Amino acid sequence: MLLTDRDRRLCHLLRDLPKQYGLRYTKSASQALQKALYTSLVAENDRYLQILFNGKVPRAGEDWSLRIAQGMVEGSEYSEAARGKACGHIFKAGDATYHCKTCTDDNTCVLCTRCFEASDHTDHNVTHSISLGNTGCCDCGDDEAWKIPVKCAIHTADASTSAGKQRQAPSLPDELVDSIKMTIGRTIDYLCDVISCSPENLRLDKHAGNIELDEKGSYLIAKWYEEPVDDDPEFALVLWNDEKHTVDEVKEQVARACKREMAFGLKKANETNDVGRSVVKYSKDLSQLLKVAGIIEQIKITVTIRSSRDLFREQMCDTMIEWLGDIAGCSVGEEHSILQNTICEELLKMWRKGSSGSNHWVGMGGLDEHEIDESAEICKAVRVAAIQRGALTRGPHRAFVLDESDSDTFTNDNDDGDDEADDDGEPERMELDMSAELAGANHQTDHDMRVPSELEDETEVSEATFAGYPPPPPPPPLHFSVYEYTNQCAHSQQIQRQASLFQHHQSFPSRTMRSLQHLG
Repeated sequence: MLLTDRDRRLCHLLRDLPKQYGLRYTKSASQALQKALYTSLVAENDRYLQILFNGKVPRAGEDWSLRIAQGMVEGSEYSEAARGKACGHIFKAGDATYHCKTCTDDNTCVLCTRCFEASDHTDHNVTHSISLGNTGCCDCGDDEAWKIPVKCAIHTADASTSAGKQRQAPSLPDELVDSIKMTIGRTIDYLCDVISCSPENLRLDKHAGNIELDEKGSYLIAKWYEEPVDDDPEFALVLWNDEKHTVDEVKEQVARACKREMAFGLKKANETNDVGRSVVKYSKDLSQLLKVAGIIEQIKITVTIRSSRDLFREQMCDTMIEWLGDIAGCSVGEEHSILQNTICEELLKMWRKGSSGSNHWVGMGGLDEHEIDESAEICKAVRVAAIQRGALTRGPHRAFVLDESDSDTFTNDNDDGDDEADDDGEPERMELDMSAELAGANHQTDHDMRVPSELEDETEVSEATFAGYPPPPPPPPLHFSVYEYTNQCAHSQQIQRQASLFQHHQSFPSRTMRSLQHLG
């Protein structure tokens, strides 16, 4: 594949940006990446750049936003690029809506204020209302919504277009068009190159060999990158958000593991809570990072160790995705759809693979659901412990037979110990140590659940009969399968764990998506 000089310069800039900023993705690094993308987009031509930004090219230290420069702060639905398309403005609480009974028979079809004022409804039967929020969107531009076409000055296409004539597209210089396609295409390829090397399973075993192998498998190996090998790479310890730990828990554990003050732990805990992840420590000494990771993981929170270079590039991808969203609804001169159309076209093209893609298979076999693994481990431990205590014995056809003499093992009869445990002020923990369960046959386990063979309470039966309702159905057979027993254990453990978390913890809020499969 023939590479132009401009093409090669962009690829080398994307390759070298991590080292240029010392493997620390700061605001300055983000702004430098934005500037490089916009400069490449306009073929490195200052005059094109001034036209693109309407003479408002950002200065040093300012963020680059084409939407703001082109006056599209509220969104692209009112820009010139929206001509010939549906408005789709989403109503917020307090927005005015207009319903014209003359133009439509559908009571749900409404116009926003700007579209109503930009169209003619003289002598029409119009009703006005105030939106409560989340009540739909403007239907201007939707031909199926109106029996009389709404001639909106913002969204209605030109007369030549509505008459069936092909409007002459504004001509842009070939150099500019080629540069737009090249920049957007290379950006999407780079996203695929980086994300395809990012592991999806955050709970892999942490060994120096695995971490070094992941670092070596993430190089940009294509000829348009030509990335040299780093003989002394740096690594980063990353803390990930979940919904099981409080800020105070994470703060104390991070401060203890890193031997830093509580203010440092609080900063990292809040960053993880707000962003989704936080870099706790950088170091070229893998053994030191593994030691810190082991201490933090004592409270069952997820941490990973990755190359600082790869972490920097993942943060670059976050900025690139925002950049694509920023330019998608904008115009280049009088051409209002070239950026949006080019993004769609490049997304449909083949990936020009520039890395090994060591994790390109992620998602092909379904999502990695850690809760399934956790529930399986809990159920296995409970089942094995119950067998050793004699509560369950293996019966014919690989079923378990309940030993009724030990049925109290599964009921909640022993409440005294629970009350004492609740009074000590410590939160309940539904963390089950398998080794402890297997070793201690005399350890009392209290399960707030009813096994199928347990008889119904006589009071319940009499009350139901007295009220005129039929009595409850008889209990199922004494024999039940391993699968049924496992499901009951998992359900009980899940309910108890959720109740404990609700009573004693202020959980992290879930973070909303990732920008890609694991980013935030």
